Amino acid sequence: MKLINWFLVLLNKISKDKLLHFFFGTVLLALLLSVFNPLLSYGILVFIAAGKELIYDGYLGKGNVEVLDFTYTILPILLHLIH
Repeated sequence: MKLINWFLVLLNKISKDKLLHFFFGTVLLALLLSVFNPLLSYGILVFIAAGKELIYDGYLGKGNVEVLDFTYTILPILLHLIH
C-alpha cells in the first residue's frame, strides 16, 4: 500500500505538460513502430521531439525550449527497449 501511495504522490508532482509530452511520445512511437522497424522509429521520434522543441518552441517562439519536454517525449523509447 505504501508503494502505491508513493507512486501516486510521484505522479502528482509531474506537471501536466510533461505528462502530455509523454503521452504524445507514446502515441507517436506506437504509430511509428507499426510502420517502421524499431531503430528507425526511435530516430524519427527523437527528430520530431527535437524539432518541436528547437523549431516550434525556440525559433518560432510558440513556447519555451525545455530539455525535460524533450526527455519526456522520448522516454517511451526507453520503456520500449526495456520491454
